[in-house]
Amino acid sequence: MVKQDRKRTLLQIQVRQPYQILLSVLMMSVLIALVFFCKIPNPNMILIAGLVLCSAIFGYGGGITAGVIMFFYTLYFFSTGNDFVSFTAINAQKVTVSLIGILADMLFVCTLKRAELLAHREINLLSQELQKENEHLQNISLLDGLTGVKNRMALRRDYPNYFNRSVTVMMVDMDNFKYINDSLGHEEGDRVLKETAALLSREFGKEHCYRYGGDEFLVIVPEISSTDFERKLEAVMQKPPTVEMNGKQEPAGFSSGYTNAVVSESYTLRDLFSAADEKMYEAKWHKRK
Repeated sequence: MVKQDRKRTLLQIQVRQPYQILLSVLMMSVLIALVFFCKIPNPNMILIAGLVLCSAIFGYGGGITAGVIMFFYTLYFFSTGNDFVSFTAINAQKVTVSLIGILADMLFVCTLKRAELLAHREINLLSQELQKENEHLQNISLLDGLTGVKNRMALRRDYPNYFNRSVTVMMVDMDNFKYINDSLGHEEGDRVLKETAALLSREFGKEHCYRYGGDEFLVIVPEISSTDFERKLEAVMQKPPTVEMNGKQEPAGFSSGYTNAVVSESYTLRDLFSAADEKMYEAKWHKRK
């Protein structure tokens, strides 16, 4: 899975517009109070920092608010007698230059804010798509390519899911599978394997079925009664895949063996696999007698 970086730059912070305006007013008010009471000779040097900060944090909502406040304070500061409307020639020039600077700084920083936000959203979308693709690839890697049931890699991953639970484990091995491959072809053998996997999945659930080897399947069902398990197994045994032999359809049978226990530190899944495997080979041996 892709880890998303939780850290954000100032330009990536997003605040709802009413709060943008309110916080910008508060920030600029604090700076104006600072320059006013400290009688700073060139207040724009301080206020421009507030304008840039509001624009960077809040975007156009904050930048425009801070710009308007800064402009009115500039009118106040440079006006004759602080009446906002009367200016000397030199101060009128300063007001004009200040207005141009305010607009330029606000637009530049707000444009950067918007561009980085768009880039950040695009990166998030790409990260989400990459995460979905990685999850898809991981799911594919956990499935057997031929039969569609889980593979041994998935089995290793699922081990913790069965710990401290009562599970029934069944090993299934195709009968005469080598004969089917050699006499009828590998394509027919593949079909038999796929149909067997589909049959086991239908009765026991695809999430409980694994392809354990070439023609071996493993079924692990947690928390199931012996009656229910045997009923499902009987349904499987009644509908085996068929192959054409000697001009007629014959069942491609399979042998199975199962056991049940609570998985713990002293009785592991591997012990259950071995016990089920032994019973499966006993069943196969009895068929040959």
